[in-house]
Amino acid sequence: MSQDDAKIFLIPNELCRRAGLGATWKPLNQFAVFPHERRTVRQKDIPSNFASTAQSSVFLVQHSIILYHPILRKLVNESSGTFLTVQSTVSSKSSEFKGEILKLSRQYRSIIRACLENLQDEIGKNNITNSERDELRDYITIFYSIECIWHLCEILFIDVIPGNIVLPYLLDWVRFHFPKHERNAALLISGDVTSLELHEDYWPTVFGNFLQGRIKIVRTLLRQNSAFGSSVFQLVDEVLKTMPTYNVINSISINEFNLQWKHWTTDIQLKIDAKQFITNHNLNLLMRLIVGEEEAWAEIQSHCETWYEFLAGWLFYTEPSVKSFELGQFAKLSIRKMRIKDHMKHLDRVLLAAMEFDLFEVIKEIQHMTENGWFVCHLADILHHSGSLSVLEKEVENFTSENLRESFLLDYGTILMGHSSLWEVGLNYLDYCQNIGLQAVELLLPRIPFSTETKAHKLIREARNRELHSVAQSICKIQGTRSLKRGRVGNALTWALKSQDGPFTSYLADLVLKKYIENGELNSTDLLDNLGSCMLASDRLIFLGKYNEFHKLYQAGEYKECGHLLISLLASKIVPKYFWSVLLSEAIPLLESEELVFSANDTYTIQHCLEEKEAIPQLADKISILRLAAARNLSRALMFEAQLAQ
Repeated sequence: MSQDDAKIFLIPNELCRRAGLGATWKPLNQFAVFPHERRTVRQKDIPSNFASTAQSSVFLVQHSIILYHPILRKLVNESSGTFLTVQSTVSSKSSEFKGEILKLSRQYRSIIRACLENLQDEIGKNNITNSERDELRDYITIFYSIECIWHLCEILFIDVIPGNIVLPYLLDWVRFHFPKHERNAALLISGDVTSLELHEDYWPTVFGNFLQGRIKIVRTLLRQNSAFGSSVFQLVDEVLKTMPTYNVINSISINEFNLQWKHWTTDIQLKIDAKQFITNHNLNLLMRLIVGEEEAWAEIQSHCETWYEFLAGWLFYTEPSVKSFELGQFAKLSIRKMRIKDHMKHLDRVLLAAMEFDLFEVIKEIQHMTENGWFVCHLADILHHSGSLSVLEKEVENFTSENLRESFLLDYGTILMGHSSLWEVGLNYLDYCQNIGLQAVELLLPRIPFSTETKAHKLIREARNRELHSVAQSICKIQGTRSLKRGRVGNALTWALKSQDGPFTSYLADLVLKKYIENGELNSTDLLDNLGSCMLASDRLIFLGKYNEFHKLYQAGEYKECGHLLISLLASKIVPKYFWSVLLSEAIPLLESEELVFSANDTYTIQHCLEEKEAIPQLADKISILRLAAARNLSRALMFEAQLAQ
């Protein structure tokens, strides 16, 4: 970017003016600007002179994204479906590939036209402000230009033109983008046709349709003239009726058509020289246009809104068999005739570059359009797949069609990732960047803000679909931390399990156990009942799960199974130090139970633990009770086992 193109922002803040500015990037297309005093490493580390208890402002600077407008979001979503269809069509390698690509190009254009109609409808509403209306008009101008350029590129670079005879396609393009003449003709003919020539739009409509090659409409309008019975009108009608026409369906060759055209125009020139049309200026002008008279074409320029409208009419009557590769030279002549070489707009430059088959310049120019890369992304993609961009690989050094296409997909996908509801659409584009698309997704996906569990689940699903497990774990941990801050330990534990983060899982399991020590209630039992293999995430969680199982068995009166589980826990190496007193205390009612729960060996295990843990302060008031209960149980167990041995 040149210095002249740099955007200047004024920060309306006195503290920023005095202290200086600092900035930091925010996800994904913002950066925050704030007061910041610059310090060097050699300066003494002391409080800033600008420090105070007053609130300080942070200013967010963001690139303007017009695609975030509600109407344009519809364009984004619809074009995404077409983009995916293009990719699937390419991968299918259909025999009708060229035809399918052309259909999809037209589908893109129909999406643009629908968007333009929606914008027009929105402008017509009464509940919008003038500034909003001006903004919508700007959007219409942008997308009208996009559709116009795309249509011409479709003709020149995607469609297959038989014999390279481009004029019929060029006329269709002009007629499509300048429909007012046909519309005016329909209005004139459908109304009161009495003295129709007196209507102010009559002759402009005749000439407008004449320049677009709509000869049938011109003849119809001339027949409605009250002077049609005169010889000059009859002669003009006969001349137009015998106009040679060429299309691929006709059996005549292009050489035969050129010969017929030459004879036809020569005959008209003879009639002009004989002054057979001189009695009516407008009819005489029509005939002079047909034979390509320079003065006549100079006179008719005022009927043309643009040089390319003039070009189509001029070629229709002077070079009807013009080839595609000849368009550039005639376009320059048309611009010279219209005297607009020094007043060309951006749209004019792009169209001229397309007609000169300078595809590199076309791509370069459309990057400067302000629709945030939608156009260049989709057009470059379809031109790449049609094979048109590969021509540049021979003309431009170190250029590859695939890399250019991917760079546009990457930029466009990144922009969409910055929107709360379009990020999933953005992923579709990044997925088709073969070189660095996955790395971009890995960087961008964790930076998408989410405030609900539903969105968190979506982000995790997209990450796992692309095998970005570290991203999924990061999102789970963030959501788990948020749940913990809200006091929802059970929910936090669920997210910790999804993240497969052992340390975080252990930390949360400790919280559950410590809370149990405080209030005697074991929380999140539904989750603990259904841990399954997730229990293996950490030793602390294994202990919590087993201890929960111990509680369930005790409440169900399954004391034998309950006792076996307690002994296995006591013998394990996974009991937290702070929980030994609780676990050993749980043994007292089982030792004193009427039913013999612990065997002699089990009792020895309990006594061994008592010897090891007797220094624990929490056991001080229970150690004697435990020893007595263990001694009694040991006596009962030895007598019972002795009887069994007999």
